[in-house]
Amino acid sequence: MNNSFLLSARGIAAGGLVAAALIVAASGNPTRAAETTNRVPDPSKLPRSVGLDIINRTLNPDKSVSLVFKWNDKGTPMQRTVVANDATIVVYNGELRKLADLSEQDYHAKAVATVGADGITAVVLRFGKAPVPKNKLTPAQLALLATLAPPPTAASDAALDKRVDAVVASLSLQDAAAAERVRTVLATDLRAVRDAHNAGLQLDESVHQKFIAGLQADLTPEQVEAVKDKLTLNKLPITLKVYHQILPNLKPEDERLILSELQKAREESLHEKNVDEMTPIFKKHKTEIEHYLNTHGYDWDAAYKAFVAAQKRPAAEH
Repeated sequence: MNNSFLLSARGIAAGGLVAAALIVAASGNPTRAAETTNRVPDPSKLPRSVGLDIINRTLNPDKSVSLVFKWNDKGTPMQRTVVANDATIVVYNGELRKLADLSEQDYHAKAVATVGADGITAVVLRFGKAPVPKNKLTPAQLALLATLAPPPTAASDAALDKRVDAVVASLSLQDAAAAERVRTVLATDLRAVRDAHNAGLQLDESVHQKFIAGLQADLTPEQVEAVKDKLTLNKLPITLKVYHQILPNLKPEDERLILSELQKAREESLHEKNVDEMTPIFKKHKTEIEHYLNTHGYDWDAAYKAFVAAQKRPAAEH
């Protein structure tokens, strides 16, 4: 199992172990807190998070629940038992739940658990990819989750700084002082996004507001748009171009709707650390766009199939 539940559930690198968010538990017998089909690892080297499939659960006499997780580690079948109780922070698709309120169906969802210092007790049990709603946690819960969050590594800081430098360089700003202010705004925002992600917490809305205000202080509206596109791998302009290729006769009002939905997707994606987390956000908004198109005089499925077929034809036929 990877060091982070989020590695499998959210596409995060192994070093970015989720602290604040994630479901954890361990078996009642510390010496068997983790087991594999073929081998038993050193308990002292067990990761703090485990997931993704719960294949068995047992209600214990003290009302805690033992959960058996199963996954594959580089092709090797793995299993580990963790224990959740009433103190475990349970998050289901971004909403806080009580352990006792989880249904049989709920336990079939992909889940991640993160254990506490004893290596056994589940601090967080999270179903789905949505982060923990920070504003709904108590100060004590927030403090506990903070102790689980991995500290930033030198490699992570270096990668972040390299990304910031690339964005600033793309703006070709002539004012050195302005460039430095923009660099600070970018670095502050990306660090906040990274740290919230690593802790498994929702990003404070104030972070995004300060980010936009900071950019607007030194950049033109066009430059602000360029920064947003750069941070989201140009998903908006690329996707918009494809819509125009598939439906070259879009009406102005339909173009505005498409652009608006893609802008929403881009704005939400700015809260995410990794591109793998941005993709489903854009997919959600593309679904909205395509539903709109189908109800406003277009046959999206037919147009899309025709476009794909045209791309597959030999170049000589085009």
